Amino acid sequence: MTVYSQRERFWWAERVEGVIRAIRNVLELLAMPEWRIRMRSTTRLFLLAVIAGTVFLGSGSAYALPEIGSEAFLPVTGCGCHSSLIEDWQPSMHAKALSDPLYMLKRDEANRATDGELGEFCDSCHGPIAVMSGENADLATASPQSLQGVVCDFCHQVTGTNDPLGNVSQILEADGTKRAQFDDANSPAHETAYSAFHESAQFCGACHNVDHPTNGLHLESTYTEWSEGPYAAEGIVCQDCHMTFGPGVTKPYPGTAAAGGPQRDHVYLMTFVGGNVGLGDSVLAEERLKAAATLTLSVDEIVAPGDMAEIATTITNVGAGHYIPTGLTEVREMWLEVKAVYPDGVEEVLGTHEFGSILKDAEGNSPAELWEAVAFEKDDRIPPRESVTDTFEFTMPERDEAEIQAALFYRSCSEEMAEKAGVEIPTTTMASASQAVYGSDAIASAAKTSEGGGDGGSNGLLLSMAVVGLALGVGTVGWFALRGRKGSSSAEG
Repeated sequence: MTVYSQRERFWWAERVEGVIRAIRNVLELLAMPEWRIRMRSTTRLFLLAVIAGTVFLGSGSAYALPEIGSEAFLPVTGCGCHSSLIEDWQPSMHAKALSDPLYMLKRDEANRATDGELGEFCDSCHGPIAVMSGENADLATASPQSLQGVVCDFCHQVTGTNDPLGNVSQILEADGTKRAQFDDANSPAHETAYSAFHESAQFCGACHNVDHPTNGLHLESTYTEWSEGPYAAEGIVCQDCHMTFGPGVTKPYPGTAAAGGPQRDHVYLMTFVGGNVGLGDSVLAEERLKAAATLTLSVDEIVAPGDMAEIATTITNVGAGHYIPTGLTEVREMWLEVKAVYPDGVEEVLGTHEFGSILKDAEGNSPAELWEAVAFEKDDRIPPRESVTDTFEFTMPERDEAEIQAALFYRSCSEEMAEKAGVEIPTTTMASASQAVYGSDAIASAAKTSEGGGDGGSNGLLLSMAVVGLALGVGTVGWFALRGRKGSSSAEG
């Protein structure tokens, strides 16, 4: 029986929806009297089959950005009234989208493998102004706004999205009007317009859903993961977590959006925080990673030497509205490691679980590169508010005790890829748990007594009692001596 990954199921569902829409449209057309007269039933059936097949087997959503000169967009230096928001944006991966060494490495590999066909598809999301202006052909002579990745004036001239969402499906009006969530904005520098779209998850999904440009396979499905999950049902959108000052929904955040502007009940930050500790804002990224998951561990406390025990670990996605990991999960690394640590410092790795996805090509070979992929060989990531339990075996050696430790780690890419790109990508511990295991009840009891103070606590109590007793004794002797002296003085008088 064929087992489909979550993303493959999303892909099939969208293809089926496309077929249904196409058939409905054609049926409406064929229901018109003039069409019923002109076409025989066999011809109509053939037309339906052709259209359905085209929709079903055709390429994924791929939109060509309009041709717009870079002069229609301001560089970041032209947004000086919003200096605090620019400070938020500068360390973000949006600012580094086109210059990220990991992205550049992967894009160059894709271009070499596809004779340069794939680069512009990737750049459309990572450097939309560069693509619209044609300046991506020679970035050495490109304007600042083209080089600045996903820059302020691109996002704030977006008016909506095409359907289906994804693959840079934004609709733009590069007319100089800046659009955002305030319905009373008034600027002396530019025209303003209210945009509810800027507070919607669809605004982010236009880039954060990426389908293969020829076969429609969901390569990145962060938006879809959210839309199918509990956060969407509760009305929690991307901006609530990724554009606020702390992990989770940390709003309202009162402040001003521009110098001299009115006080607002809530202002979104331009941090766009994700899990990129190595290249993004390391402090904020690490906070998000550590808040994303919890880890519990259970194992028998007493395991006699030579006996085997089962270790159960449970990881729960408690803080992410999408799967963990998400995004380009063929590159991201998240793994569980369970080990035994003995009193002398010796460590024994008992098992690991690597979470993520593996692609396969048309011949069934895996792992496959993004541009060769037609399906997923594996996808075992953790959906929002769901848990994954793993079990491991542990055989107690001829030792008195051991500590079983479990940890969930995350890294934006492999060490090999980081080395190729010339960057250092640290490993972050997202969550951890530990439990002591003893060889017998007697050893466990002795260890607990020692940890709780043991004989040292009893000796301390005895010493305290002795000191108090000595003080009382000295005081009593002194009192009687003083009374004796007083009595002697009275007799002499």
